[in-house]
Amino acid sequence: MIDNNHLCKRKNINLVIGLGKSGFWAAKYLRSIDKRVIVWESKDGEEFLKTKTELEELNIDVSLNQEFVFEEINPFVKDIESVVVSPSIPYDHETIIKLKKEGIKVIGEINIAWGILEDTNWIGITGTNGKTTVTHLLSHILCETELNAPFAGNIGTPLCKYAYYKKQEKIDWVVAELSSYQIEISPEVKPNIGIWTTFTEDHLERHKTLENYFNIKKSLLEKSGFRIYNYDDKNLRNHYSSLSKGIWITTSFDKSNFIKCDYWIDDQAFIVERGKRLFKLEHFSLKGMHNLQNLLLVIAAARKVGLSGNKIKDSLSNYKQLPHRMETIYKNNDLEIINDSKATNFDSSIAGISSIEGQIIIIAGGRLKGNEYSEWIKVLKKKVKCVFLFGESSKALKIALINEGFKKDIFEFSELKELLNFVFNYLQNNSFETLLFSPACSSFDQFKNYEERGDYFKKLISEKLRVH
Repeated sequence: MIDNNHLCKRKNINLVIGLGKSGFWAAKYLRSIDKRVIVWESKDGEEFLKTKTELEELNIDVSLNQEFVFEEINPFVKDIESVVVSPSIPYDHETIIKLKKEGIKVIGEINIAWGILEDTNWIGITGTNGKTTVTHLLSHILCETELNAPFAGNIGTPLCKYAYYKKQEKIDWVVAELSSYQIEISPEVKPNIGIWTTFTEDHLERHKTLENYFNIKKSLLEKSGFRIYNYDDKNLRNHYSSLSKGIWITTSFDKSNFIKCDYWIDDQAFIVERGKRLFKLEHFSLKGMHNLQNLLLVIAAARKVGLSGNKIKDSLSNYKQLPHRMETIYKNNDLEIINDSKATNFDSSIAGISSIEGQIIIIAGGRLKGNEYSEWIKVLKKKVKCVFLFGESSKALKIALINEGFKKDIFEFSELKELLNFVFNYLQNNSFETLLFSPACSSFDQFKNYEERGDYFKKLISEKLRVH
């Protein structure tokens, strides 16, 4: 319980819920324009204590171990100008509903940034899978051609950070990855260019139905000045006629698809733009058909920005992918070890597995985000020789694999460290070309995010390789 007495004396309070990166920069920006700011964080720990100290030096009140409960806010609710909530807090949260009934403005960090950066060119990228790669690659290409086009949003750099530094830095294009959570709370965001990468079942614990989830994503594209879609995605393709008019890409060689699409790759590896060859694809390091889809989405956006085919081609030669996405962390003549911790759902895992040739053993597990695993298991049955499971979902996934007819070895462990102790012994007695870490689940059973999970996996692998 915190002392609310001093708060009641302060008018126009902006209450920021959550002390992650987005909360930190929202608070910092609001204070920079002379707003009264209070931050609540439900956790504590060394990292939060350090951030708390930094914000308190700016005359921002910070309370740790403070739950987002309406009864705690009620004594000073009349003095609140806005409540800025973390993307992790559901929009139907009981406290949010009560605040809105009181007429309180409930917003996200992105709403604040849009209010400041609205006059800047925006590219908004959304989708179930692929959005981070598209965001990062597009930012890279634009920056390589001397445009200031930082990647931001859900990818890791809060948009409020750029709002904070706006007076010091001219931005040509904001390249923003936007999650369904962020889109849901910020209906005013209207990008110049909108990109929809893929759509599959995900986040239903938050959005309740597939239709709700689809409509949230769709709303961003409808508000975009120019729209780019992935025709290879079955769900997007099935909505071809009902989606707002836009540009479509495909990696298929089926010429009937070309009638509906604007960009594709021909049988001689040329990027084709509306029937005309743009450039030959020679230097692109990312594996898999899904990354060729990502590339075409990026090219379509870069062309709309105004870049030539040659400039796009030249910028691809020095692109380095983000970590935790089909990241090769070890390779010799006999074995490649790949970290794909970003595969937090079954469709993302399928894309990674499908991009690999040869004998695969896979490590999967974490917290299940749904039970649509039939297609994943079909791919495992076809391409994977052994499955190692860990974490909260391990028992459920083992039962599912057995029930769906997976006849090869399945090993189950509670912890990743224990699992890898066994894997290295297993590798000495069995021949495989690829060890793939592709969890197909969220990280939240044992880790705070997929980055922490991937870094832990890499650390364990490095330790094992030193020993062996």
